[in-house]
Amino acid sequence: MTDVSVRGQRPKVLVVGMDGLRYDRLTRSPSTAPVLHGLMATGAHGTSLLPYGRADDGPSAGVAHTDSGPGWSSILTGVWPDRHGVTGNDFKGADYARYPDFLTRAATARPGLRTAAAVSWPALVRRGTLGRAIGRRVRHNGESKGYETADRRVARTAIRWLTTSDPDVLFVYFGATDEAGHATGPLSPAYDRALLAQDAHLGRLLEAIEARVSDPGRAGERWTVLVTTDHGHLDSGGHGGDSRAEREVFVILAEPGEPGGTRLGTPRLIDIAPTVLDRLGIPVDPAWGLQGRVLPRPTAPTSEWS
Repeated sequence: MTDVSVRGQRPKVLVVGMDGLRYDRLTRSPSTAPVLHGLMATGAHGTSLLPYGRADDGPSAGVAHTDSGPGWSSILTGVWPDRHGVTGNDFKGADYARYPDFLTRAATARPGLRTAAAVSWPALVRRGTLGRAIGRRVRHNGESKGYETADRRVARTAIRWLTTSDPDVLFVYFGATDEAGHATGPLSPAYDRALLAQDAHLGRLLEAIEARVSDPGRAGERWTVLVTTDHGHLDSGGHGGDSRAEREVFVILAEPGEPGGTRLGTPRLIDIAPTVLDRLGIPVDPAWGLQGRVLPRPTAPTSEWS
């Protein structure tokens, strides 16, 4: 059975990842991403710099490229590359047995929890970043189909789960912004279009959640929504090094009772996993060795996702 929190609320979490999304491109105008801007206005957000980044290919213990392999591994496991072992997109050295993703930890701690993940970068499933213990793992291949198409299919899959099933914790990954960043750079119209499309996908996910909490049969659901990215991009496109443009990442947190437009300070990618577990009512065991901290709970009342 799903853990029930105080006052009969049923905690649920949605984590949305948008690959290679530069914070300054996101925030430059509400029209670039109206849903994300709305989420920041009603929730909390903040930025931090990845504590790693190198452009060379030489060995360096505990140092990683600002690439997707290390970034999503840090987001999902709650530890930096010096522990999960992933320093590049080859995933060599991965230690997911010791440091599994937060959905796997949730499913292991509470076997009754319904966990699900839908991604357009198939490596996250193929390489084991998202473990086999997750109840549903769906990958739509952005590498072969193109990320615009694959992201659209990911959104449809997640919306179907939210509409017809009862997930407790859901991870959704979109990759078109990173693809556009590599192809034409983050200052290009193509990048803006990819961001706007992903923003629209997020909007439909939030609409599905709103429909759930408005359903009397699902009374008491309390949804926490987190949105983040794994790295940035150079103006010319590409990443992997140690510039601020490549290392800056963001976290957006929205949930019932949170004062709108607040700052999270300097939230780190490794804070996502312990925050998800906390919101699900799962205590973080010190033996897990997580390096992240739980992001603070809201303090002011609001009806959003109540």
